[in-house]
Amino acid sequence: MDRKKVWYILLIAYVCMIYGNSLMPADISSMESGHFLEMLLKLSSQAGLELFWLTEHIVRKWAHFTEYAGLGILLIMSFSVWRRGERKGLRAAVELGAAVPFVDETIQLFVRGRSGQISDVWLDMCGVAAGMAVTMWLMGRKKGGWRET
Repeated sequence: MDRKKVWYILLIAYVCMIYGNSLMPADISSMESGHFLEMLLKLSSQAGLELFWLTEHIVRKWAHFTEYAGLGILLIMSFSVWRRGERKGLRAAVELGAAVPFVDETIQLFVRGRSGQISDVWLDMCGVAAGMAVTMWLMGRKKGGWRET
């Protein structure tokens, strides 16, 4: 299987994972965030750090951003955007990077205890943009860029 197909499969699987997270009822989603918060607080305490400011809300928003930064990385890799002359790929990557968060938040409108938040759409799109920018920067720094085989 060629690399491009592998990237597309990873992209589709990742979007399915994002939408799967959105289908989780609020109580289960909150429980997962709470467990992650407890783990972070425990680890920071063991390291001698006091993270009194870290809340479940911050953990959830950071999760949105990082989840979508991962999407941005996969979009760049799937559409080979770092290569010269890939304007169609860039357009497709940007359009999907904007569409996926809207669908994600729309899904949440129909899940028990969840709500779609326009602020989350903006946060998600910022994550996509950050993931895309970092990936393009790293690919540009790589001598000669990647070559498709």
